[in-house]
Amino acid sequence: MKNFMIICFLSIYAIGFSKNINNKAALTKGNKTEVFLTSFVKDDQIFLNIPDQILEQPMMFVRHDQSFDYKYLQVVWSLSKNKILLKVPRVQSKAGTIIPLESSPSLQENVLAVFPIDEMNNKSKRNCINITNLILNEAIEWVPGFSESLVPKLSFIQDVKNLNNEVIIKSNRGVIENNSKVSVPVYFGFYALPPVMEARRFDYRMGFFNEEKSSISYDTKNSIASITRWRLEKRDKNKSISVPIKPITFILSPKIPKKWRPYVKLGIEEWLPAFESAGFKDALVIKEVETLNDWDNHSLNNSIVRWGNNRNVRGSESNKASTISEVIDLRSGEVLKSDILIHTSYQSLADGYFIRCAPLDERALEYPFPDDLMGELIQSLVAHEAGHTFGIMDNNYGEYSYPFEKMRDKTWLKEMGHTPSIMTYARHNNIAQPEDSIPPSLLIQKVGPTDFYNIQWAYTSFPKVSSSHEQKIELERIIRLQDSVPWYRYNSGKNEIIGPASTDEVVEDDNPVKSTKMALKNLKRVIELLPKVNSDQKDNARLERLYEETLDLWYHHMRHVVSLIAGYDIHHKSISQDGSIYTPVAPEFQEEAIDFLITNAFNPPGWLVNPEFVSKISYSTYPDKVLEYQQKLLLELLRPQRMKRFEQMEKTAGYKGISQKYISRFQVGLFKELHENLLVVDPRKQEIQSTYIDKLIWIISQDRVNISSDKKQHVYTDYSKGIFMSQLMFLKKNIEKKLKRNKGENSAGHWKLCLTKLNKVLQH
Repeated sequence: MKNFMIICFLSIYAIGFSKNINNKAALTKGNKTEVFLTSFVKDDQIFLNIPDQILEQPMMFVRHDQSFDYKYLQVVWSLSKNKILLKVPRVQSKAGTIIPLESSPSLQENVLAVFPIDEMNNKSKRNCINITNLILNEAIEWVPGFSESLVPKLSFIQDVKNLNNEVIIKSNRGVIENNSKVSVPVYFGFYALPPVMEARRFDYRMGFFNEEKSSISYDTKNSIASITRWRLEKRDKNKSISVPIKPITFILSPKIPKKWRPYVKLGIEEWLPAFESAGFKDALVIKEVETLNDWDNHSLNNSIVRWGNNRNVRGSESNKASTISEVIDLRSGEVLKSDILIHTSYQSLADGYFIRCAPLDERALEYPFPDDLMGELIQSLVAHEAGHTFGIMDNNYGEYSYPFEKMRDKTWLKEMGHTPSIMTYARHNNIAQPEDSIPPSLLIQKVGPTDFYNIQWAYTSFPKVSSSHEQKIELERIIRLQDSVPWYRYNSGKNEIIGPASTDEVVEDDNPVKSTKMALKNLKRVIELLPKVNSDQKDNARLERLYEETLDLWYHHMRHVVSLIAGYDIHHKSISQDGSIYTPVAPEFQEEAIDFLITNAFNPPGWLVNPEFVSKISYSTYPDKVLEYQQKLLLELLRPQRMKRFEQMEKTAGYKGISQKYISRFQVGLFKELHENLLVVDPRKQEIQSTYIDKLIWIISQDRVNISSDKKQHVYTDYSKGIFMSQLMFLKKNIEKKLKRNKGENSAGHWKLCLTKLNKVLQH
């Protein structure tokens, strides 16, 4: 395995910040220079000059506010007699399709505004128009569902800037927010589109955004679309590795504290080797500036790593909302600009690491964390968000493929990491044990082999390929590496978690039960550490928060084991490829998962549900988070989607009758007190057993709503209902035997209550 990643890479291929901003309205396209828009403010009105040369030429119309959430439309200016029209047309995509208008797909174009030519200010004959009303008073639907309640009296123009290929307008916009009238800074801009870039066709087997993002297909159908990616072109096309003509450049916001800037830079630079494997040396440039003027800060010419505005604001202590905001050329999927927005709080970063790795890294016992540890966590976060700017989605990449034994192997972790991709939600490694002596730096999630693979597929150029058909063959060859390298595979767990490769928040190796056992050992150690890290506090807020987050992580581990039951291993492929897309998890692993859940989820250990410190800070069983999670797991195990997967598995050799076997095994384990002659049922267990009975009764009583096949995802089949009915009949007999045999037992009331519920449905 040691050099396997490198071998796979070789099998694919052997491979500035603008300070001269001025007011010249020129745009260079190849060797040809063309004029662009210019604007000016006069008597609190804003005017725009539109040269004849750019009429009918596509450009970006952009809006953003202090959150830097970019909204944009591809527009053209048209001359109609003595009026100028601002239109949103359909876009001809390089993928070979036409992208319709989101708000009105049937329209060929939408006229946003009509402007009379202002003859008084049209001395240069450049089609001068007054756009004040467009900027201040028009409620434009930038994306479907977007709306603003405007307050015109609070709206005004602040200033305007003409750049080489861009006009930026700074305004204050009066709006109603939370029932209050406020005036907020809003920036609008017009941006000249470059020549259309060569597109790379979207493929559902690779985890890339398409140019619209809102129409991504999560199933096994390919959208006719282009992936989002930067324009990277080799300076020397004949070399296997070359510097790009224009590298991908990020500017670090001056608001980023200086002590964190090296880590932010390293987070982006983690991707440098991946781009080198795609044929680009020094593909990424990160620039630090001490100041950033208002126009450069809001220009589409600059991609900026921004530091969250709500940091240290009361109420935002647990913020996890880091993301990116970008502008995409719909014609090709080219990323024109992509900001990285680092909003995640220190507390959120620290808590997530503590509940996973505190027993493995003594630095995590010091709250707040020392700078070197917090810096590494910021680096990992930035590396993840940088992956989004390069076009890669959050999702499941190669999970359920790494060997369980390697999660505690220093050599493997150094070369391959504990998860194949920084873009997964596996988080940090809590499978390793203290005795493994894993260096803490190897516990933190980093750019992995699947990230290299994705960058190669998206960015490798093919200079020796003479036709688009041959390029398709080369790209398909890269995708087919997934046949032999399982950790290159992509799947999405967005719609339905159909197997252990599709869960989040835990390390997903090839043995979920064994890895969860290791994780539980560390969770026990975490709970034992909680009083220690809270000893210097004047209240118990931190202890209670970390305990609740530990319980949440326990739930995610149990849910990961749940995914084995009626679960599939997933390998997306075309019908011409050998084998199935979905391979059922072996029956013996499913049975092991059921038994594990009965023991650990529905009979949880005392150290989890009742640690010593709980009695010091609680006066009631309310709220009972453990019970909440147990009930959620129970309902998850009884979902109609899971039962339908069982029914499908029964068509496979070796899985006949698995639906009945599953429910029977689950029920026997859940009601073990009936079969092991135990006289006392724990109060929390009574709740679980009653929830099970209530749910099955509800399922059996569910009316047939419709017969449309595509509307039955959440409907139980009669086959499943019959199985549930037989199990309730069996349960009723066992409860009656229990009561007859032990009339004076402590839990007799509970059993009689269960029996009352069962009699109501079984006597009809």
